[in-house]
Amino acid sequence: MKTQPRIYWFLMFMLLTAVGNGQEIFIGQFEADDYGDWQVSGDAFGPGPVNTPLPGLRPVEGFLGMGYVNSVHGGEASKGVLMSPSFVIERDYINFLVGGGYHPGGRLVKKPVDFWGDEVCVNLLVDPGVVPYTFDLLTTHHNRLAVGDHVVLRTKTGDGLASDGGVEMKWASWDVRSMRGKSARIRIVDNFAGPDGFICVDQIFQGDQPNADILSSPDLIRRADENVKRAKAKAPPRRGYHYQSRVFGFGGHTVYYHDGYYHLFYIYNPFGDRRDIFSHNFWAHARSKDLVYWEDLPPAIWPSEENGEFYCASGAVAVGDDGVPRIFYTSRSSERAMDQMAAVGDQEWVTWRKYKTNPVITNTPENPMTHGTDCALFKHENRWYMILGGGQFFGEEYKGCFSLYGSWDLIHWDFLSVPYVAETRGWEEPDMFPLGDKWVVAAEPFGPSQYFVGNFDWDKYKFTPEFQDYLDYAGVADHDPTQGDMHKFTGHFIFCETLEDGDGRRIGFGIGPVGLSLPRIFELRPDGRLGQRPVPELEKLRREHVGQSNIKLTDESRRVIGIEGDLLEIKVEFEPGGAEEFGLKVRCSQDGSRFVRIACDGEYLEVAGDKTPAKLMEGEQTLRLQVFLDKHSLEVFANDWVVYTESISVPPTDLGVEVFSNAGTTSVKSLDVWRLDSIWSDENE
Repeated sequence: MKTQPRIYWFLMFMLLTAVGNGQEIFIGQFEADDYGDWQVSGDAFGPGPVNTPLPGLRPVEGFLGMGYVNSVHGGEASKGVLMSPSFVIERDYINFLVGGGYHPGGRLVKKPVDFWGDEVCVNLLVDPGVVPYTFDLLTTHHNRLAVGDHVVLRTKTGDGLASDGGVEMKWASWDVRSMRGKSARIRIVDNFAGPDGFICVDQIFQGDQPNADILSSPDLIRRADENVKRAKAKAPPRRGYHYQSRVFGFGGHTVYYHDGYYHLFYIYNPFGDRRDIFSHNFWAHARSKDLVYWEDLPPAIWPSEENGEFYCASGAVAVGDDGVPRIFYTSRSSERAMDQMAAVGDQEWVTWRKYKTNPVITNTPENPMTHGTDCALFKHENRWYMILGGGQFFGEEYKGCFSLYGSWDLIHWDFLSVPYVAETRGWEEPDMFPLGDKWVVAAEPFGPSQYFVGNFDWDKYKFTPEFQDYLDYAGVADHDPTQGDMHKFTGHFIFCETLEDGDGRRIGFGIGPVGLSLPRIFELRPDGRLGQRPVPELEKLRREHVGQSNIKLTDESRRVIGIEGDLLEIKVEFEPGGAEEFGLKVRCSQDGSRFVRIACDGEYLEVAGDKTPAKLMEGEQTLRLQVFLDKHSLEVFANDWVVYTESISVPPTDLGVEVFSNAGTTSVKSLDVWRLDSIWSDENE
């Protein structure tokens, strides 16, 4: 609070403005009795800065000089806008002191005209010529608010009240390097009539350095974690054995094994219950020692609003030669193309700081791809490599592909090549890894996830596939890879990434109907295919068991007696015999009239009415099915290479299991059914 003599604050103010070799350009100092040429709307900001105590004013600390902006002139319920005159951005950063209630700016609500939503914040309005999009696209698809011919590209709210009810103003900084030379305005708005509905601002200036630590955000991480905990208290307990977020969904993810832990990072919005705020799409974090039971940790990566970032997309994790963990991710903002950002973690993998040199990779002219996204990382011999998914124009035709970058230190990256171009409309979530003496490239190409097995020329940085197929056959039959996109894709599995664990296993992961798909061990088969089977750690979930063998079925459907449920593992091996069709029925009703079929005609597999284009029985004598039923999620592994992930909708009372044979005889060599435990059975949050 201001208890020092005026000369003290004058000297402090002079010291502040001396920082950075005197290069500061002040936008607002708020030392006069009025706002000068700033425009005032509403009754919140009064006739001028606060330089004498106002009746009932909360104690405020941290401002400099003799005056500052405070939006409580008409009480906390008052509303208003304070708008600066236009200025030109001439420095790399805009710094200011800010405090007050935590009420982030809205992105969609635009009424009444002068106020948007329940916001209390400082906004930076910029000439939209700084962004690579049209004005209409920017204000509609990107949901950026417009004020006349300017758009909001930066925002900052207060950090909330101190424990004693007072306000501490803290430094905030915006990175505006990409906007130099553009016209801008500062807009301070108070449109929240509830408690803590006010904002305090002081000393707005342009500088060569940030006054705030923009490489970490402990307050935002803490606030995000607290909001998730509040939402969890209202959400129903989780059930089942697939990892899922308790609240706010589950997006593209990255996985990494280190020092006994499997780390899972995934995209989600921890403020999903608060409408239209700027901060969204963080990285959540969970870890497991066995790929079965998971421990939720605080959010790891946050969107850096100070540089316009609003979406932390998928990425990769690596532990450098120095033993330090690093996160790499694709950053999305309205004013730049997709960049690759990086952060360094502590030894507990809980606290992260972003690289000072961010972005580490930008889309430069030598890379012919239109953009790069969802980076994946691996080390080959002594060098690190990063691949990015995207696409490239060939005349009027747009094709999916991936680009390759190299680094010796995980800081500086060089573009090397576009190793492969596919016959699809795009690529996301790419990965590249060795199996035996071959290299495997996998991706989600705006449709069913695919893999390619082949050779990589490390002199020319070119990948030559010898075999390609699908990682999951759900939705494949109806998908046109040259015309389709994700909006038309009917499958329920999206590949994301693989890891190599401490046992040398290559394990793949994807997004399933309820969250993380079951981890799959990838192995290269003699026929060139990618073999896939669930990790054996899942066996620890097995509880009650019913087993049978040598069952003859002739034109019948036989119920498995002694076990039923919606959390099951089923292993069965069929000898086709002469039947035209045979297989399993799960989630059967008591009278047998309702069920989900997993059927085979001796060549092709059909799941829930969808026939796969994979000729299943070629070279095989029997059909081996391993089926995981998790409430409304179904994962089917057939002969350890065909996988089918399906979302099913059935009444909760339909819990039976049957084996069947139509138009002939089929032998069931073995049948085992286990009831599986829920990994959340003790959840009482």
